[in-house]
Amino acid sequence: MGAVGEIAKLVVGWLVSAFAVWIALKLYPGKQKRESFGGALLTALVGALIFWLFSIAKVPLGTVIALVVWLYALKKIQGVGWLGAAALAVLIYIFNALLGFFLPTIL
Repeated sequence: MGAVGEIAKLVVGWLVSAFAVWIALKLYPGKQKRESFGGALLTALVGALIFWLFSIAKVPLGTVIALVVWLYALKKIQGVGWLGAAALAVLIYIFNALLGFFLPTIL
């Protein structure tokens, strides 16, 4: 796959992940700071960058550290507490898994 294909794959993955974030934000009780789809795009981008940076850094326990950093970022971006960030992260994970399961079947 060429560079254009890789970029297209990245953009589609980002949009699908942002959609999962947006659904989670809509289902989570209360009002978050950035509940719009634009806020979901920002949240998905920040999460992807955090996990990408820790994956290339090869830090011991990098995934665990990235998860804590992601929860902190989610907390700050959406204006929720630590438990709210954890609940959102679980919802986002579930919706990403469901989308990852159903989208290849549909497409």
